[in-house]
Amino acid sequence: MPKILKLLLAFFLFSEVGAVQQAVTVKGIVNCRGHRQPGTFVQLYDEDSVFDSDDLLGSVIADHRGVFCVKGATEEFTTIEPYVFIEHNCGYEGLNEKRVFSKMIPIEYITEGPKAKHVYHMGDIELLTADAPVQKYEKRIYVETNIDERIRQCIPIYVQYKRFYEKTIFETKTHETILPTDEEVPAEIEEPVVEPTEGDDEVADVVEETQETEEPVVHEVSDEEKRLEEERLRLEEEQKRLDEIRRLQEESLRLEEIRRIEEEKKRIEETRRQEEEQQRIELERREEERRLENERRAEEERKREEEAKLQEQRRKEQEEEHKRRMEEYHRREQERQEALKRREEELKRREEEEKGRIVSSSEKVEKKDPCVHYPVLTQSQSISRSLEARHEYVEDPCLRK
Repeated sequence: MPKILKLLLAFFLFSEVGAVQQAVTVKGIVNCRGHRQPGTFVQLYDEDSVFDSDDLLGSVIADHRGVFCVKGATEEFTTIEPYVFIEHNCGYEGLNEKRVFSKMIPIEYITEGPKAKHVYHMGDIELLTADAPVQKYEKRIYVETNIDERIRQCIPIYVQYKRFYEKTIFETKTHETILPTDEEVPAEIEEPVVEPTEGDDEVADVVEETQETEEPVVHEVSDEEKRLEEERLRLEEEQKRLDEIRRLQEESLRLEEIRRIEEEKKRIEETRRQEEEQQRIELERREEERRLENERRAEEERKREEEAKLQEQRRKEQEEEHKRRMEEYHRREQERQEALKRREEELKRREEEEKGRIVSSSEKVEKKDPCVHYPVLTQSQSISRSLEARHEYVEDPCLRK
């Protein structure tokens, strides 16, 4: 026995050490016969083994829309098995019985740690089952009425138990009482007066006693008739008052209907006026947008025309500048050509003068070495001893064969 206790203690210690914290979150909407059920108590449990009771992970009350979101976490050595638990009486109204709705949570929505990473959405939860005894149930709603309406509802029940009514007829929530008329009242028969004679003293005494005894009965009958007449008059007054109340109510209903129709007409007229105002505003907005668009296009067209004019003006200026430059170039070229012509003429003239001077000076050169002291006059007015220069400008006598 001690060994078993030690093993159990070791197992529990190992479970506590190796336990993993796990969390789950569930969301849903509670319904009964397709209607939301606010205030429903929803619980979240963890299913344990047979030897241990289920652990309560969390509980919550559904809000005014019937929506709930219950969260819970616990530490277990193995994977937890959570399920939703709802105790209700949907389908068992008035039977003093309760039923239970439960559903397991899929394992993929269980997260390790103190907070769940995913929410399991159960959607609409219908608590009514097919085997429930109460499939249709309507709550009784007490509507408070005024005193006149309650009097109108109670008068038929009151008058049907009166003795002097023979029949009570109900038609369209109204009643009609048939009272006994004067024709139905039996006519009083006058009894003949019998004068007593000498031999009839005893009969006269009996008749007098009979009359004396009948007088209170007549008085009692007349009092009953007066009471009935007063009751009839009171009921007639009550009926008149009720008719007047009904007429006033019908008049008020008619006035209310007329007022409602007028308000509806005003509302329709106001709606139509608002729609027309909105249409007018929309048309004005569109006209304004169209006008702004036309102005923008006109401005863009004007800018394009101005840009085209500027480009044309720049092109003309460039053409004029090019023409002016070409004229300047031609003028300078012409001047250069003229300068070259003048220079060539000047060079020709100088060459001719040089030739004449060389010819005149060549006659004075000594006969010893005619090539050494032969002066050649070049374009730079300097003496050149180059054979090519000599050959180019004058005919060198030293190069003659």
